[in-house]
Amino acid sequence: MAARKSVVIHPTIKEALGYDVNDSDGNVIKDWKSRTRRVCKPCWELKYCPYGPFVEQSPLLPVVRSDSEEQIRYFKECIETGLVGSISELDDDDVAEYKAWLNDEDLLVAQAINRLQRDAALETASQLDSDEAKIANWLGGPLPSIQEYRVSFEQEHPSTNERDHTPEFWAKIKKEVSRIRSEYRNAIKDRKYDYRQPLEPARLAWFKKVIAEYDSASHPETIPEIFEDSRCNIFGHICPVFFVAEAITETNEQRKFGRHSIPFATRIRIVRRDNYTCQHCGKHLRDDEVEFDHIIPVSKGGSSEEHNIRLTCFDCNRDKSDKYVP
Repeated sequence: MAARKSVVIHPTIKEALGYDVNDSDGNVIKDWKSRTRRVCKPCWELKYCPYGPFVEQSPLLPVVRSDSEEQIRYFKECIETGLVGSISELDDDDVAEYKAWLNDEDLLVAQAINRLQRDAALETASQLDSDEAKIANWLGGPLPSIQEYRVSFEQEHPSTNERDHTPEFWAKIKKEVSRIRSEYRNAIKDRKYDYRQPLEPARLAWFKKVIAEYDSASHPETIPEIFEDSRCNIFGHICPVFFVAEAITETNEQRKFGRHSIPFATRIRIVRRDNYTCQHCGKHLRDDEVEFDHIIPVSKGGSSEEHNIRLTCFDCNRDKSDKYVP
């Protein structure tokens, strides 16, 4: 039998997760296993994230070295060409989506407003005196403490009604809509979309700063799977549950009494095995869309062992109900 390969943890991973960089890799793995063994990602059960804006204060794992090097190459290319963005090849699904967008006036207006707001923000940042001020204005400052962080429960979208805008701004919107329509028609015709645009001073300053401070050694070559498993596949942050769960609030023991209980370690293996993909329709699933389907239903004597469980989306799981669908 081959010896099990030891896991090597880059110091930046330890730092991101709150460990001392001098902690041994073995102790870090042992502690992280104990954290992730106690609780499940709540979104897999609740179908929504209960942490809200707190997710943004949960750590992100560092970017792996190959991806960071690719980003640096891209930033250098942007500086050399004076353009940001790229040309994207379109497949049949992309073409169909663009055709649908061309017939959705409200969507085109919303896209135009977003572009105008983005361009205005970049223009404001670019007019500041120092590179530091440009970067700070463009990227924004640190998040406030959690007790002061308030967001609207309902998502607020800019109005697409003409009467809700000044005549001057509405004229800009209609002009931008016309430009977007032209871009989509050309993209459909050529089956490629040119996302490139001039590189503004604010992003130019940020790109130069990132390049000047870049150190490839500060990025891990790989990230151990045990940490990747704990990441939110929607926002990328480590799920806060692994930092804040405690025995007094966690009902894991009570949930074990249910006949449908699937241990978290088993769920992780199934998600990893099925690659976040519905085994019926092939849809790629977000964390809040994951469903664990018993191939042989529990009502028909099926077990909650790994070989009898597969990933499905909500619709496929409900369509199956308690039928046996191999």
